[in-house]
Amino acid sequence: MVEKFKIPTYIFASKNIRFLNFIIDLIFLELFRGMIYFISAFIPIGKENNSLLEWFSSFDKIQNILFWSIIAFCYYSSLEIALSRTLAKYFTNTIVVKEDGSKPSSIDILGRTLLRLIPFESLTFLQGRKLGWHDDYSKTYVVKKDKLEQQMKEHLELVSLGKVLK
Repeated sequence: MVEKFKIPTYIFASKNIRFLNFIIDLIFLELFRGMIYFISAFIPIGKENNSLLEWFSSFDKIQNILFWSIIAFCYYSSLEIALSRTLAKYFTNTIVVKEDGSKPSSIDILGRTLLRLIPFESLTFLQGRKLGWHDDYSKTYVVKKDKLEQQMKEHLELVSLGKVLK
């Protein structure tokens, strides 16, 4: 009997690729921040016609952290719910999947994204752990997309062969 497909650990994205994803996503988030600031300079608010940018500039440190945490949450969750990958994962040809290679549910991605917001969570990859917290607790994996497709294809061929031999 052929077992259900389970992701082999050797197709997990390496720590170097994961770090590269982190850096590339930070760059995209900074570009997004710049766009928000630029656009907000032209949006008037209030009776005095102050710009939205002036309001953003009035944030204290806590408000600023909260605001950009919301932006990061929206970036990661919307892209991973819709596409199973962020912009960085397109460049590194990686994808977020469940243990059986399927697309994670919206709840899985929302949980994964909330965990990312924990301060220093990104460092959980550096302590010899195979998975970071946002992977481990959401039961999701970042894998090389081409290797996943190849492994799933081979698995389906084995399943088909097993049915023929019965």
